[in-house]
Amino acid sequence: MYKLLKGMLILLVSAWMVGCGQNPETLSIMSYNIHRGQDAENQDKLREMADFIIESGAEIVGLQEVDSVCYRSGEVDQPKVLAELTGMHYAFVRHFEFQGGAYGQAILSKYPISNVVNQRLPIASDPPGETRAFLTADVETPSGTWTVGVAHLDYRDAGSRERQARIATDILLESEHPSILLGDMNAEPGSETISILRESFRDTQPDDALTFPDDEPVKKIDFIMIEKDYDFEVIEEKVFPVRYSDHLPVLSVIRGR
Repeated sequence: MYKLLKGMLILLVSAWMVGCGQNPETLSIMSYNIHRGQDAENQDKLREMADFIIESGAEIVGLQEVDSVCYRSGEVDQPKVLAELTGMHYAFVRHFEFQGGAYGQAILSKYPISNVVNQRLPIASDPPGETRAFLTADVETPSGTWTVGVAHLDYRDAGSRERQARIATDILLESEHPSILLGDMNAEPGSETISILRESFRDTQPDDALTFPDDEPVKKIDFIMIEKDYDFEVIEEKVFPVRYSDHLPVLSVIRGR
């Protein structure tokens, strides 16, 4: 019954996006691992990142590797500063306390954000009982409300990533709204982790959309994924060759149908 009700709500969002005219609503979505606001040489690039996000036209941005008042990045509250520079709403959740502040992930949105939750994912590559953040939030766009999840999966242990992928999927599918999953999955197409995610989410970027490292990328590990129950088309997808981080940002523009 729950899945049926959710399916009906997703159809309503799709219908709203299509509307009565000839120009259905679109949504521009970005995922960006910002490497604590620094490039691969650890030079501060936060303002350049903000300018780039503005120029990209992204409406929802999932950010990974975000510092909030940490010594190593000049005690700057990076999510707050990025929000101020871009004129966007924001939310931040911490993985853990770090260097006088916190290290975690964030979301920027052109539209209001609500129901922010710091979900916790177990991580096998650290001591038993350790967890990492999985940010979820509702974003109220003109086309309807979306639940957005921002993930940064375990970079050392494949089994841990697979478990995290299953938990993150279950969390998002429980939402009454259609879901968007953004993040650095530390896994490539063809891996079990990505296969698990693709059971419930459609990847909006091709398998050759390489994002890491920034200078000569050889891996696709940064993803923008949309819940499969939502009927949409991808009308634009990009990997941007901007070297403000050690990852390249990805952007997809979708349209309901």
